[in-house]
Amino acid sequence: MFNLELVIDIGGGNTTIYQNKKGIVLCEPSVVAVKKQRNKLKLIAKGKEAKRLSRNRSELAPGVNIITPFSEGTVTNSEAARIMLKGFLETVTAGRFFRPNIDALVLISCGTSVVERKNIESIFTSLGIKNVTLVESPIAVAALLENPYNFIVISGATITEVAIVAPTGIITACSVNICGNSMDEAIKKYLSDQYRLVISKTRAEDLRIKLATLSDKQNIAVEVQGRDLIDSATRKIEITAEDLRKAIIGVVNNLADVIESVSMLCPDNLIEDIYHTGITFCGGLANIHGLAQHLTERLKIKVNSISDPAAPVTGGAAYFADRDRLYAMIGMNLEEKK
Repeated sequence: MFNLELVIDIGGGNTTIYQNKKGIVLCEPSVVAVKKQRNKLKLIAKGKEAKRLSRNRSELAPGVNIITPFSEGTVTNSEAARIMLKGFLETVTAGRFFRPNIDALVLISCGTSVVERKNIESIFTSLGIKNVTLVESPIAVAALLENPYNFIVISGATITEVAIVAPTGIITACSVNICGNSMDEAIKKYLSDQYRLVISKTRAEDLRIKLATLSDKQNIAVEVQGRDLIDSATRKIEITAEDLRKAIIGVVNNLADVIESVSMLCPDNLIEDIYHTGITFCGGLANIHGLAQHLTERLKIKVNSISDPAAPVTGGAAYFADRDRLYAMIGMNLEEKK
């Protein structure tokens, strides 16, 4: 039977599936629309269609609910997570005459508890995947880097991972919810406080993606529609990139504080290596204009951005060709895996 080697990233706002030697075969929002029938959840929509429905709730049929099964690196609804992943895997394997044996590397948060790990494993094994290996996301990114010792920051929609990684695995790390969602809430609060305008989280996310910058040299303006805070009337205002910078700067500085705290835990014998290499910054927030430069100036260490949000799954795929290295980094020997 055909073996299908997949890297599956469930840690952010999207679920990304990378097929070894082929590339990304699926990247969809980690959202489902479901309806309860006979004490079980029935899938109505998943991914992009479910997210579209979440923005247009008037289209939802009675009894249909929108669920985000993963949040901040943890499973918030196991049944919904299973239904969503089953649908995504069916999309990836569609058109195959025989159902393949799936060998899955599942990327998880470095703050995932033992209980949560078992829950994630059980979700995948319930889908018929017998070979499931859980890999912390910073370890996956490390596979892309030439240096043996790396300071890695992965910042996405729902969680940020900060880790110092060695050939033997993670030396020190933490997971925090200072992330894209935090910026979206900060943008909402800023517009409410400064302009008495109430906007949705979805609109705040759009503004962050399109307009956010840490540079004071960019001052693009866009029109934003929302509700007046006082009388709830619909109105429009013009906001600038400078507004966005003011809105998110507090979140950025909180992130810098966390990175600095982790750096304090770096073993003395690695400080020179880490300082010479710099910090590798990836995830969706790595694409915010001027953010890497701002962190470089704040932390007094070079911050190198990887603009591709799919860096963790790309790195994870490298371990299919080097199992010994992977098992050494996650504390598992080859005999245990067999």
